[in-house]
Amino acid sequence: MENDDYNPGDNNEHSNINKHNNNMAEVKTFKLKYTELIGDDQERDGEMIVETKNITWTLEQFTRNRNIVKMDIKQKR
Repeated sequence: MENDDYNPGDNNEHSNINKHNNNMAEVKTFKLKYTELIGDDQERDGEMIVETKNITWTLEQFTRNRNIVKMDIKQKR
């Protein structure tokens, strides 16, 4: 017996709302200072300016394939 009320594909309704809200968000500028572990014991310091609508997503992407041991983020005005 098939249940017509169960539509797993309908979850896209919420992701479309999030995409719409993200398109309306303003771009913000952040200063990012970080320390990355290279190999077993070598550290490298870095600094960059990031302009983004979603800092959480941006930081997830930035740290995805890096071994970040310290990070300082400040929003610029």
